[in-house]
Amino acid sequence: MSPSHWFSKNYNEASSRFREQISNLKILGHNVVHEQLNLDHCGPFSEELIIDIAIVGSIQSEKMFLYTSGIHGVEGFAGSAIQLSVLDLISNEAPFDTHCIIFIHIINPYGMAWLRRVNENNVDLNRNFLNEKSEFHGEPDGYERINNFLNPSKIPNKYDFSFYFKGALYLIKYGFRNLKQWIAQGQYQRSDSIQFGGKEMQKGPALIMNWLKNNITQVKEAVAVDLHTGLGPSGYDTILIPDSISKQDYDVLRNIYQDHVAPLDPDKGIGYKIKGDLHSGITNYFSDIKWIYVTQEFGTFPPTTVFKNLRAENMWTQNSSLKGDEDLLKHWSRMKLMRTFNPDDQIWQSKIIDRGLKVFNDTRAYLIKS
Repeated sequence: MSPSHWFSKNYNEASSRFREQISNLKILGHNVVHEQLNLDHCGPFSEELIIDIAIVGSIQSEKMFLYTSGIHGVEGFAGSAIQLSVLDLISNEAPFDTHCIIFIHIINPYGMAWLRRVNENNVDLNRNFLNEKSEFHGEPDGYERINNFLNPSKIPNKYDFSFYFKGALYLIKYGFRNLKQWIAQGQYQRSDSIQFGGKEMQKGPALIMNWLKNNITQVKEAVAVDLHTGLGPSGYDTILIPDSISKQDYDVLRNIYQDHVAPLDPDKGIGYKIKGDLHSGITNYFSDIKWIYVTQEFGTFPPTTVFKNLRAENMWTQNSSLKGDEDLLKHWSRMKLMRTFNPDDQIWQSKIIDRGLKVFNDTRAYLIKS
């Protein structure tokens, strides 16, 4: 089957296909539990925006594989495609109960449906998984210095050549490492600006955390993979790991993923240090579970292109005189943002599916054998 088969045209199609795959597993005799977390919002086709969670295998087992996608809205096109291909793979297996695989399909349905990277409150949900409300404050030391460049108070120009000139000046003045860290780290002060982490935990993350608290009470050992796109060479996946990881766990991950492993450190690779990400929020709360967790990040375009299109979409959303999701959706910046994180390229799609399946299989094999 062609890798392109797994890529959906929109959130509505992706969620419908995910539910069909889950139903098919049930018909084939697999132990499957499917639950839905409703966000009380609708998409462009009046569809309910729902976080689908599926448990395949036994939730009573002590081993769990947490497999997530779409925390950054438009990145969910690729994440969904990989998850659909994985579910198809499992459909050819015999039912199992020695472990469970928990699929969280599209953590940010609003972002995927309305072609944004953030949610309905302009919040980057991968900066929002903080355990204390007091943590929702502050911004990187250098953010204010570049705020006027990051968040201009005007609608974007499709052919904004001045962007490159201004960007080059900031690059010379502050250096790539600092710019990358200041932009990407996340900030909790400017609600209409990029990389806003929120003032409190958003409804989607809160629903997910509550669901986990009620359902993974038997788990003692877990692996977790969160699917992303946008960073790194096109079609190449980097396995991003916490910079604070122990040497023992680092050696384990290097053994599983070889030279694809890179730390979340701006000085050591494509990554950057953040707080409030999905994995740190979950693992800090469930600290009695032994965790191995990674982010599988697939490259798309050069970082300048990614940032330019991310900036343009937010400029449009924040400064347009139009009001309402439907009018904002039609702008070129939304489509360009979607294609920035989900290129319409069959070669890229083939690499994504191949490596997605390999990392899933290698991670699961480690869990089963450990």
